[in-house]
Amino acid sequence: MAPARKRGPAAALGLAAALALAACAHFGGLRPYYGPIPGSISFLLGAPEDSVIIAAARVVDSAGLQVAVYDPSEGYLETKWYDLGTRRTVGDGARDLDRIVKLRFFGGPVARYSRLWVECVRRIAVDPSEPERSLERMVPDRSPGRVLLDSIAAKLQARYPPPGGAAPAGPAAKP
Repeated sequence: MAPARKRGPAAALGLAAALALAACAHFGGLRPYYGPIPGSISFLLGAPEDSVIIAAARVVDSAGLQVAVYDPSEGYLETKWYDLGTRRTVGDGARDLDRIVKLRFFGGPVARYSRLWVECVRRIAVDPSEPERSLERMVPDRSPGRVLLDSIAAKLQARYPPPGGAAPAGPAAKP
């Protein structure tokens, strides 16, 4: 029988460092680490989050927007940048910031239903030295972007009303 191998403090420290690093790491997935932007809207839906995100993708597509990131199992959908004036998808370099928007949908389980946070953001500036998210703001109420977002949200609420009737929309909280 081979003698037992002794482990010293360096081995224990190395193992602890590896475990700490693994605990802090983001191991993938498509859903971003950040939550909904302040001012986004949220509501309950009477279906699991994966079903809600699948339906959201269909509604977004029927509205003429292209999906950029989509993962029903993570409860996340994001569109490409969209020009409200021309009703076309645009690239990241678009400069007419007042009419270029992006929609995001964050789903989360709540008892027998899902809570969906929806946002329609616009850029306040183009600055490659800043993270894109730090330059995004929720579009104002009654703006064309908000009208688009509200119409998509209404279709999802009509398709998946929560048990017991419609729940009022509430302020966003991090999912």
